[in-house]
Amino acid sequence: MKIKIPSGEKITPKEYMKRWKQGIMKVGLLSQTKIQVRSTWITVVGLVGGLVIGIINIKTLWWLVIILVGALGNTAIQLIALIQKRNLLDTLEDRQKEVLQ
Repeated sequence: MKIKIPSGEKITPKEYMKRWKQGIMKVGLLSQTKIQVRSTWITVVGLVGGLVIGIINIKTLWWLVIILVGALGNTAIQLIALIQKRNLLDTLEDRQKEVLQ
């Protein structure tokens, strides 16, 4: 079985995974952090949605509300740390560009 890649070339699944791994390894730390921040926001939205549903049905879903409140607190701390990391990396990248100019 061959996989057709955007260049039109057909390669084996093993070669495809090798190229995919090489591409992933080239992703910078700042790009990874930006993706993590966006993904964490999606998680926060899901947790808040779950909390709203849980609060509406509090008599039967009280246990879910407790779990989601804990998860929301944990995710909020994670999001704050990721935003701080992103801001630090942005600053470092800007300073690096200034030095190189």
